[in-house]
Parts: sequence; C-alpha cells; structure tokens
Amino acid sequence: MTVDLGNLEASSEQEPYVRLMVCRTCKSIDELPPYSGPPEGDVLLQMTIERHGEEHVGLLINVGAIHWHSKTMRAAIIEQIQQGSSGLDVFGTAFYDTKMQFAEDAMTCFAVHNRPVGQCPEFRSEKKRLLPKTAQERKEAGLENPTESNATRIYLCDFCPVRVYNERKSREEKGMYK
Repeated sequence: MTVDLGNLEASSEQEPYVRLMVCRTCKSIDELPPYSGPPEGDVLLQMTIERHGEEHVGLLINVGAIHWHSKTMRAAIIEQIQQGSSGLDVFGTAFYDTKMQFAEDAMTCFAVHNRPVGQCPEFRSEKKRLLPKTAQERKEAGLENPTESNATRIYLCDFCPVRVYNERKSREEKGMYK
C-alpha cells in the first residue's frame, strides 16, 4: 500500500487525536492511536498497511479525538473524505467502512479466552506481540530487527479490556487509590 503522509501536522500536539488511514482502493477507514516517533517505529501503521496489500493506495490523516468521537462530526468527517475522492460511490453504496482493527482483533481474543475478569493467561506474551513483516527492509536501512527493538513492544493486549484490570492492579500496588 502506498500511503500519503502529507497532512499529519493538521492536529495540535496538545489536542488528543486519532489517526485515520483512508484506503482509496477498498474504501475503508482504519482508526489508529496517536504516534509521534519515527515512521519506522510505527508498528501499528506498518501492520495496517500490510493488511491492505501493495496494490492499495491510502492517505493518513490526523483528526481531533473530540471531533472523531462525536457521531455528527464523524459523519461530517467521513462525508468530507468522500467528497475529496471523485468517482467513488456514485450509486450511494456503503462508501467508507470505519474500523479499529486492532481493537476488534483484541475483542475476538478476549472472547476466545472466555472473557476473563482478572488476568488473561496470554497477557502480553510474545505470542500476542504485534510485529510488522519489515525485518528485511529494517536490516537494509541499518535498523534493529523488529523482534529485538524496544520501540516495537506493542501487544494485541494493549487494545483488550484485560489491560484495564492490569492498570488498576498496578495503580493499587503503587497506592494510587488510597
């Protein structure tokens, strides 16, 4: 997938935002969490691009979180994206499906583990680590292998409800709820 990263400065550093990867080929919008590091460390973007394939063309947009999470504003944003792409959806079919793929995958995993109330047996295990298939490209660029890089320590569990259990447990241990 070719992704235009042109307008990433649209959102202020102080305002919470979400990133939208708009795929012009399959007419979908993937919602990604904020990221401010070097592009080669953006594991979630790399994996989302891999899911679309090389023949797809996309655009990455920063949108203020307050706007994106408002139903009326979200509809207006999607309409604006739609109007910016002439020729697509001329018959009024479902133009853009929005999805947060990593959260959906985490919820599927959560269900497979019988919706644990406490700790999940695979929480943040290597099996649940999200890694892009960019080892060769990273090697050619003189970067660490993704499996050895601390910058790529992102897990499917980071999008799971079990994460909240672990955050609360950690905060209790630090005495933050007293």
